[in-house]
Amino acid sequence: MVTLDSSISFLIYITAVSSAAAGITEAVKSVVPFLSVDYEPHDDEKQEDHHLAGRLTNYKKFTNLSVSVCSASVIFALLGLDPAKILTQSGSAAVDSPWSLDIMAWGIVAVFGSPFFHSVLKIMEGLRMNMDNNTFTPKPVQKVSSTKK
Repeated sequence: MVTLDSSISFLIYITAVSSAAAGITEAVKSVVPFLSVDYEPHDDEKQEDHHLAGRLTNYKKFTNLSVSVCSASVIFALLGLDPAKILTQSGSAAVDSPWSLDIMAWGIVAVFGSPFFHSVLKIMEGLRMNMDNNTFTPKPVQKVSSTKK
């Protein structure tokens, strides 16, 4: 069964792995010069230069995303925990075969879903705080009048 606490645990786990993968990607970018260069056309008038700059930029983006997905997949496999089992609380989250494709696929989910998961995590943590405190803080109200006193 999915609960608020299990959902928060799931989102924390996913965003932590995504952050770790982003750190690994930044480390790789600092070592491989091709990944940290911005490409601009040499001659603005030449269409071929624009195409080459665009193609090299797309290669760079694809390589960065590939490194990030691979590193997130390896992190999930090294941890050996199934995020789906964390979410559903179905027994132990440890897996027998951490290098299987279903665990590796979570790398794709972590990298491409990270901004969404981070936003949902903030919303759910705020919801949990409100439920724990059970207090509602209304917006401040100021009375205004068009007549001067």
